[in-house]
Amino acid sequence: MKEIFKNTITKRILALVFVLVLVASAATFALAADEEGTKGVEKGTYDTNYTVTTVKSVKSGSAVVGAVLQILDSKNAVVEEWTTTKDDYVIKSKLIAGASYTLHEKSAPKGYITAADVPFTVSTDGSINEVEMKDDWTKVTVAKYSDATMKLLAGSTLQVIDPTNNEVVYEWTTDGTATRFEGFFEAGKEYILRETKAPAGHTVAADVVFKVSSDGKEDVVNMYDTPTTVSIRKVAK
Repeated sequence: MKEIFKNTITKRILALVFVLVLVASAATFALAADEEGTKGVEKGTYDTNYTVTTVKSVKSGSAVVGAVLQILDSKNAVVEEWTTTKDDYVIKSKLIAGASYTLHEKSAPKGYITAADVPFTVSTDGSINEVEMKDDWTKVTVAKYSDATMKLLAGSTLQVIDPTNNEVVYEWTTDGTATRFEGFFEAGKEYILRETKAPAGHTVAADVVFKVSSDGKEDVVNMYDTPTTVSIRKVAK
């Protein structure tokens, strides 16, 4: 009887040990898998590393502040949206490793042209993705001519007016050369060029309405003054 009881106890102890060994093995396997996951990023898992996105000026190479950017997935759904500052924007543990995305500029700040989309694929080797977009400037050149000589005029007082509120956004006196504005006017917006004072010997020109290009093309706005004409006749008394 004692021998049977002893054998039963032994079998139970061995069964318990076997169970404990299985549990320990499962825990070790799970820990190893977790550690392996932190070493690298496999396709289909979230990127545990950084995706750095920046917007820079084409001309100066400096950061563009105030651009509204979006990260779009393969179905054009918005994954992330933010407004740029002088610092890089960092995305962590949100994009899927091995997946393709698009950096899209929803709106550019005043003075800049909305950039073309930038596609990119998130790395699978744990490296940091650096995605850069460049914004071009708006470019407008204003020239004031005499329509008689087709030469540039000095001494004309000009204004650029925002028609939405009749606000004067810029005023200057011409010096005989064309005036170039870079990164000053808003892309796609209409403005009014107005002469408030003509140089001696010329009449004040009519307003010129112009629209700033949204594709980065330079806009040339010309205004022409007509010379004054006086007819003098001498007659006998």
